[in-house]
Amino acid sequence: MKKGNKIFANRNSYSKTDHDATFMRIKEDPMLNGKLKPAYNLQIATSGQFITNFDIYQNPTDTRALIPFLNKQIENNSLGKYIVADAGY
Repeated sequence: MKKGNKIFANRNSYSKTDHDATFMRIKEDPMLNGKLKPAYNLQIATSGQFITNFDIYQNPTDTRALIPFLNKQIENNSLGKYIVADAGY
């Protein structure tokens, strides 16, 4: 197996300077034109305006990070009573 294939794992891309980062579309200019840049997907859980849990993922969309994030909260016994999430895009 080639070194690059091993680094890919289950992702579509990786950064040559940060093998853990995945290329994601970042909206940073005034026209909201997305540019591909190496990045991470941060998930945060809150309760009463306090951060109760967080995790960093290589998945570019929230739709692939929500279930693993909820499972982490269940393991840490910090899952709240209500779960609110957006569409994840």
